[in-house]
Parts: sequence; structure tokens; C-alpha cells
Amino acid sequence: MKIRNVLLDWSGTLADDLPPVVEATNQVLAHYGKEPLSRDAFCRAFRLPFSEFYAEVLPGVPMAELDPLYTQFFDASDTPVAELPGARQFLEHCADTGRRVFLLSSIKTHHFERQAQALGFRDYFEHPYTEVWDKRLRIGEILATHQLDRATTLFAGDMRHDIDTAKHGGVTAVATLTGYDSREELQASEPDWMVDDLSSLIGRL
Repeated sequence: MKIRNVLLDWSGTLADDLPPVVEATNQVLAHYGKEPLSRDAFCRAFRLPFSEFYAEVLPGVPMAELDPLYTQFFDASDTPVAELPGARQFLEHCADTGRRVFLLSSIKTHHFERQAQALGFRDYFEHPYTEVWDKRLRIGEILATHQLDRATTLFAGDMRHDIDTAKHGGVTAVATLTGYDSREELQASEPDWMVDDLSSLIGRL
């Protein structure tokens, strides 16, 4: 059965926001007297829900304190966010073929709106679900709200949490090799499909 509905992660799947994310995270760590992380070290340590990541690198500091601090540092960054390879081509294909596209991401709402407008991606989404800390807890609600048939729906993301979320929701799980988690980490979650970037999906839909 052909895929008719597409759920997408944002960071590492459609947009490369890793440089400002690492920058802001290191500013948070510095605020508490911790050493900065290299890009590779950050990717190895980071995971979703991100409260688990912070519980490891800054144990005992509540998210109610960390979250606004991270947001402050990210908002102040002038490090650019770029579109990832294949993202625009895939979104255009979905629009041209009448597929429904939704966002399911932990990104801050105002960060998504700013980045999506700057990249020209905003109008591709029927509905963006942002600031979702644990996507596994929301995917069922999204499928029900929009009456999406699980058999014709996929969720694509760049992290193990995204693959786990797709499986939890009973939809096709797609791992993209454009973001935070390595091929080996993604393979461990046993996605249905693994692609170099989103454009590789076009022939499969």
C-alpha cells in the first residue's frame, strides 16, 4: 500500500541546527562550570527525551531551570541553520503528489517558526507538533486526530527515539542518516527503511 501520510522530525531530518544546538548546550554547561562538548561528543551523548541527556550531564539540575536557560542561549546565537540535503526535494514531491505532511518534533515552537520561514518550508506542513518532549506519547493522538491510516503513514527521523516512536505508533519507521545518531545507533533500533536523506524516499512512496 502506498504511503499517503508523512510525519517528519525537524532537527537533523529537515534542518541542520546542530551547530547552534551544540553552541547553546555548551553555554549551559559553562554556566554550571562544566567542560564543553565537541560536536562528536555531543552527538554520542545526546538522546531524546532530552531531559535524560541533561540528567546525565547536569545531574540534579531541574529542567525547569535548564530549559529557559538553553532557550536564552539559542535565541542569542547567530549561527545559521541550513536545510539538509534532499529535504526540499522531498517536501516538494509530497506537495506535488498530494501527500499530507505533519511535523513531530521537540523543537521550540518559535525556533521552528523562525527556521521554517527562513528556509521556505513552513507551508509544506498541514500541522506542526512542536515542543514534544516524548514523541511516543503523542503519535497515537496525532494519528487519531487527523484520521491517519497507520498502514499508509510513515514517520522519518534521525534518532533512535524517532524510530521507537514510529514503532510505538504502528507506522512505517524511517531512519535518515543526516542528523544526530550514527548509522550503527539507528540500525540498533531496526527501522523499516534507512535512507541517506529524505530524497531517497521518493521512489518508495
